[in-house]
Amino acid sequence: MEQLKVGLVGLGGQGRAHAKALLQAQQKENYPCKLAAVCDVRPEQFETIEVEFNIKESSSVLGFKNYPCYTDVDEMIAKEKLDLVIIAIPTYLHCETAVKFLKAGIHVLCEKPMALDVEQCDEMIRVAKENGKQLMIGQCLRFWDEYRILKSYIDSGELGAVRAGMFYRGSDTPKWSFRDWYMHKALGGGAVFDQHIHDVDMVQYLFGMPNGVSTNGKIIYEDTNYDTVCTNYIYTNGPLVFSHNDWTLSCGFAHGYRVNFERATLEMGAGGLILSVRGKDPERVEFTRSSALSNEVEYFAECILGKRVNDINTPENSRDTIRLVTAEIASANQGAAVVHP
Repeated sequence: MEQLKVGLVGLGGQGRAHAKALLQAQQKENYPCKLAAVCDVRPEQFETIEVEFNIKESSSVLGFKNYPCYTDVDEMIAKEKLDLVIIAIPTYLHCETAVKFLKAGIHVLCEKPMALDVEQCDEMIRVAKENGKQLMIGQCLRFWDEYRILKSYIDSGELGAVRAGMFYRGSDTPKWSFRDWYMHKALGGGAVFDQHIHDVDMVQYLFGMPNGVSTNGKIIYEDTNYDTVCTNYIYTNGPLVFSHNDWTLSCGFAHGYRVNFERATLEMGAGGLILSVRGKDPERVEFTRSSALSNEVEYFAECILGKRVNDINTPENSRDTIRLVTAEIASANQGAAVVHP
């Protein structure tokens, strides 16, 4: 089976999560990708070091001495024959780096958020089309088991229509980033772009773009954008949908949802995935845990290889997520006024 040669740019927390997922998955029979080269501006990142991050897939010891290692993207492009690159670097560099690889004839999987504004998203999409290459953004919840199960219940209609949904996400303040880029909105967009983006993307994936948003936000740290937000998504004649994000928690990382259907409630939380059908005792939904990151990369590789068409996570979808986050910020700036994305 053909395997795509994958380059990985960025060996911080999320880059190492991708590396671990890819190195494990490529051992499976018929997995369509293999790691071919890595790049990071810090040579020490190529050593065997342990990195703790807020998703379990990434806590491990990884070394990259058996792979070509680069500290310069241009040199990597010139010397390696890559089919696909995974970009996991600070957000303000996403657009220019993705464009560089696309123009070099390399497919791009870029970590979320897509970019810091819609104009940059449009440029990435335009360059991908002009060069006949595929572009996908790492909105990994679309490939996360609990969210895929939720999506299947919504699509099947077996529990009835959705009446309401609540999504939440929180963590300790990420003060561990390279040169503290997380804490500057001009570099990372703050919590609303970097962390809240997951649930914003999931809301529009599950329910479509809302007619409006109303967001309350609070800035805790100077120059970080909104560090905690609460958003109501307005769907005319549709479900009542709400999300809450906070990266000032003292209890570590947490995320989940509660979605109320006509005949049942599905809840993801610390207790697992629980389905409560009206008139019956709550039951744990059993499933085999898989890696969202390897699922994501495998899916994109199959799109590149012509085995499927990307109808789950298009770059246009990711651009709409940036539109929605931008509308939320505008609403918070206006004291929770309704803003139409």
